[in-house]
Amino acid sequence: MASLKYGCITPNAKGRTYPVAASQYFPHASGGFVYLDGSGHATMALTATATLFGYAEAPAGRGAGSSDSWWLSSATAGADKVHVITDLSAMFCVPATTTVTAAMAGNAADIIGVNDGTVQQADTDTSTTDVLLVQGVATDFISGAAATDAIVKINPAKIQADT
Repeated sequence: MASLKYGCITPNAKGRTYPVAASQYFPHASGGFVYLDGSGHATMALTATATLFGYAEAPAGRGAGSSDSWWLSSATAGADKVHVITDLSAMFCVPATTTVTAAMAGNAADIIGVNDGTVQQADTDTSTTDVLLVQGVATDFISGAAATDAIVKINPAKIQADT
């Protein structure tokens, strides 16, 4: 399993365990932003997702998958659970689509995401769903981060209510 490169950088961020939708890929290098489906199951946020519920931490191991790069939930919805950070003050390190600058702090960003085990990105170039708010350049927060890594928060105006 790869070491965590991306994810929550806020110590003791609040959250709880939620059941997972069927066949969700969580990259070990990050975890991912999620929303709750109509049954209350954590579902990976995709590129067009308009609201977010929180950030799911990738469980250890492979789950139902066969790769050491990600954990895959069961094909049966609700059979597995993940810890979801729902703390609105929590900050996350994520890869960005462009070089991040200090001037971007406060800008809205979208998620670029596919449910295939790849790490979600913050679209710092163009934003239409505005689900993330850029806090700054990751190199200002984390030693060893890249200029294309952003620190973001979930936009409070785009929080999904608990189902």
